Amino acid sequence: MTIIPYPFQQRVAELLLSGRNVILQAPTGAGKTTAALLPLQRARQRGLHFPRRCIYAVPMRVLANQFASDYADVAPCIRIQTGEHPDDPRFEADVTFATIDQVLSSFLLSPYSLSRGQANMNLGAIAASYLVFDEFHLFDPQSMLPTTLEMLRILRGVAPFLLMTATFSGEMLAGLARALDAVVVPEDDDARKAIAALPSLRKLRRYHLVDGPLTAEAVLNAHRRRTLVVCNQVGRAQAMYRALRDHPQRGDTRVILLHARFLPDDRGRIESTLRTVFGKENRDPGRWIAVATQAIEVGLDITCEALHTELAPANAIVQRAGRCARYRDEEGDVYVYTHAVGDDEELLDLVENCLPYRDLRAECGATVDALRDVSGKVLSFAEEQDVVSRVHGPRDRRTVEGLAGGREAHRDLMNAVLRGDYGASAGQLIRQVSTQRVVIHPNPKEMGDNPYAWESFGLHAGTVRRLVKGWLERAQELALDDVGVHALHDCGDPDESGRTEYAWLPITSVDDAIGAVMLAVSPALAGYSSEMGFLPDCGGQYVAHELPRAGAKEWVVYRYHLEPFEEHARLVLEAARAAWEDLDYAAKRLELRAGWPEGTLRRAAELVALLHDAGKLSEGWQGWVRRYQRAIGRPVSRGFYAHTDRDPTIPQYAEAERAMGFRPPHAMESALSVTPLLASLLYDRDPDGDVTKAALTAIGRHHGAFARTFRSYRLAQGAETAIANLLAGITSQTAWEGSLLSAVDDTDPQIDLSEILVDPQCDNALLAYGLLARCLRRADQAGTAAAGIGSREEEGM
Repeated sequence: MTIIPYPFQQRVAELLLSGRNVILQAPTGAGKTTAALLPLQRARQRGLHFPRRCIYAVPMRVLANQFASDYADVAPCIRIQTGEHPDDPRFEADVTFATIDQVLSSFLLSPYSLSRGQANMNLGAIAASYLVFDEFHLFDPQSMLPTTLEMLRILRGVAPFLLMTATFSGEMLAGLARALDAVVVPEDDDARKAIAALPSLRKLRRYHLVDGPLTAEAVLNAHRRRTLVVCNQVGRAQAMYRALRDHPQRGDTRVILLHARFLPDDRGRIESTLRTVFGKENRDPGRWIAVATQAIEVGLDITCEALHTELAPANAIVQRAGRCARYRDEEGDVYVYTHAVGDDEELLDLVENCLPYRDLRAECGATVDALRDVSGKVLSFAEEQDVVSRVHGPRDRRTVEGLAGGREAHRDLMNAVLRGDYGASAGQLIRQVSTQRVVIHPNPKEMGDNPYAWESFGLHAGTVRRLVKGWLERAQELALDDVGVHALHDCGDPDESGRTEYAWLPITSVDDAIGAVMLAVSPALAGYSSEMGFLPDCGGQYVAHELPRAGAKEWVVYRYHLEPFEEHARLVLEAARAAWEDLDYAAKRLELRAGWPEGTLRRAAELVALLHDAGKLSEGWQGWVRRYQRAIGRPVSRGFYAHTDRDPTIPQYAEAERAMGFRPPHAMESALSVTPLLASLLYDRDPDGDVTKAALTAIGRHHGAFARTFRSYRLAQGAETAIANLLAGITSQTAWEGSLLSAVDDTDPQIDLSEILVDPQCDNALLAYGLLARCLRRADQAGTAAAGIGSREEEGM
C-alpha cells in the first residue's frame, strides 16, 4: 500500500522521529492509523534510529484482523495480542495490535498472556517499543488512564509514544499534554481547518434523540439498505438480534450479530461479512442489519445509512457515530435512545441503568440534554467536539486535577504490584472489573495439561460470579451426576523449571471462583451457538475443542539433554547479543536519561548472560546432577553441568525425578553468589549501583518474576575457575582480588535481598531491569534451544 501522507500525518511522523511524543486528535475516518504507523515505516525505509517494534494498543477487544492486511507493507510480521487472539504473548512481532489490558499488565509484571513465573518477560518489550494508544478517551479515568499516564511518565525519553482520539474535551487534551510534555496535533486553528477540509470528511451525519426504547420496530421503520444497531450489553444485543431476525416485517433483510463472546473462527467470519457488506467497497445489492455491542466502536472500518444506539456518554456516542456516513459524500442518521427493554420486558431508563458506564451516570444525563439541543441537525466534527466538551469538560477538569493530586498514591499501588506484594492486584489498576476465562466442558481434567489451548470465553469477574450462582442452582435442580463447575488455580513453579503448575478444583460456592485463572462449566448448564455466541443460560451439545497450537497459550513438555555449564553460558551469551538488537534503542535512550556511559546496559546484559546460572556451581546442584544421572543409567564424568537429561515421557526418567524430589534452587542463589563480582565489574560505569541492582534482579528472578527466597549453599571445588574462564572471553582482566563467588548461609542475618533487588520506585533501575530480564530470558530459551535442549519443536513453543 502506497501511503501519500496528509499534512497532519506528516507532522506526527516528524515529531516522533525527532524525539517528541504526540497526542493526536482527528475525526474517525481521517487516517489516524496511517499516521500512527508512518514513523515506523519511515524509520525502516530510511534506516533511522527508532524502535524496531510497535505496540498498537486499544481499550477494548479490537476487530484488528483488518489491520494485519491493510498495513502488511509497514512491517514483515504483524500479529494480534488479545484475550481472544493470543497470537503474540511475548510481543515479538514487528507490529502487535493489542488490548491496553495486555500492555499495562505486561508493564506491571502481571501479564495476562503469560504465567506468573514468566511475568518479567514483557516489561522490557514495552520499554523497547514505539507505543501507540488508540481511542484513549475510553480509558477508565479511575484506573486505566492514571496507570497509563504513570507508565508513560516512567518511559518518557525512552519509548516514543502517540496517544490518539477522535473524541476528547479540550480540557483533557491540554491537561494530558502538560503532564506528558507532549505535542497536541493539530497544533493551531489552521491545522484544525486543514483536517476538517480533508476529502474523506466531506459527509453529512444527522443526530436524533429518541425519548423511548430501542426496539426492533424502530430499527425496521428507519431501515434502508445498511443499518447498525449498538447495545450496551451482550444479553440485550442477543435479544435485539432475535427480535429482528424473527420480526414479520423483516422481509428480505439479513441480520447479523457481533459481540465479544464468539469463538475466534466465528468472530472472524462475522468480521469478514461486516467488512464485505458494510465496508467502503461493498457492492452487495442486499439489505443488511448488524447488531453489535461496543465491540463495533473501535477498529472496524464500516459504514451505514442509519445507526441506532442505546444511550452512552457523549464520547462513546460520537465514536459509534463514526460508523455512520463514514466515507466521503455519504449521508446518514444517528438515533440515540434513552431507554431499553430489559430481560422481563420492563422499560429501562438508560441514565439510571447505565451499565457498563456505572460511574458516568451524570455524563449520560448530560448527553441527553446536549443531544436534545441538536436533535435533527447535521453536526460537523467541530460541533461533535463541542458536544463532547460540554458533557465531559467538567469531569475532565476534575480528572486532570485528580490525576495530578493522586499521582503519588497511584504510583504506590503500581509499585506494590511491581514488587509482587501480597494482595496487590494489577487488575484494579487497569480495569475496575477484571476478566476470567470460561470453557464449556463436562470434565476439564480430560483437557490435558494445556487448558489455555482450548476454546474459551472472556467474561467480567462480576458477570462470572452471577453466572456461577445460577449454574450451581441449576446443577442442583438437574441433579447432575458430576460437578457442574470447576475452577483452575495457579499453583506456581515449585522446582524453578519455568513451568507453571495448575489444578482444577470443583466449585461448590460462588466464592470458589475468586482468583481462578479459568472456569469450566458443564454443557448441561451453558451452551454456544455460531449464530448467537456464548449462551450462559442455555445448555446444549457444544463442548469446547482444542485450538490450533499457534493460537494457544504456551504449555510445554520440558525435555533436556545433559549440557556442560560453560557451554550453556556461552550459548546464552551469543543469544543475548542477538536479542539485544531489539533493545538497543531503548537502552541508549535510558543511558542518556540516567547519565550512564553509552554501552553500560549492553555490558551488563553480557555479564548477566554469563553469570545467570552461577548458583548451579554449588555442591548441592552438582551433587543432584550426578545422583540423578546415575539413577537413569547415564552417569557423568567430572565437570560442571547446567542441565541434566530430562524427559518426563520416559518412565525411568520420571521415576528418578519423583524419587529424588525437586532440584536445588539456583536463581536467587546465583544473584547472591555474584553480587560482589558484578558490583566490581560495573562500578566504573555505575557508581550508584542502579544497573548492578537491575542485573542482579534479572539473574535472581530469571525463573520466577517475584522470587524472594534463597537457600544455603557451598561452592563446588573449581567453581571460581569456571567463572574466570567465562569472564576471560569478555574482559581483559585476568587477576582478581578476593573470591569471584560467594557462598551463602540462609541463616545469615546480614543478607538483605532488598539491598540487591530493584526498588520499582526508581524509574531508571526499573527499566534497566526490564530490558536485562527480557534479554536474559529470551537468550536463555534461545541458548537452550541452540544446544538441542528443550527445543521449540519439542516444547510446542
